[in-house]
Amino acid sequence: MILRIVTLIGALSLAGCGTMTDFRAGLGGGASRPATMTPVIAPAPIAPVTPVLTAKERLVAAIEGQGCELNATNVGAVLTNATITREELLQLTSQLQSEGRVVVSGSGAIRVTSAKCI
Repeated sequence: MILRIVTLIGALSLAGCGTMTDFRAGLGGGASRPATMTPVIAPAPIAPVTPVLTAKERLVAAIEGQGCELNATNVGAVLTNATITREELLQLTSQLQSEGRVVVSGSGAIRVTSAKCI
């Protein structure tokens, strides 16, 4: 009788192990795998667009930066800041003068007439 009870308990124990439910699947383990996540890449910030200035606009801005007057002492700095050559300076000066944006004095100085240079 005791042998039957021990055999029955052993059989039930083995049978119980074979039908045990795997609860790990609901916790992210076991037979199912967790869903893979795709990383989200944030877009790069958009840099402000710098307007492209014409040679005339660069020249006027460079002269404004030198105290509103182009003369013999600051001509090198103005040409460098405006990124123009001496030949371009001569052409642009006559164009700006005809537009009324600069005034050429008898001493060779060029004065800008703009909102910044009154």
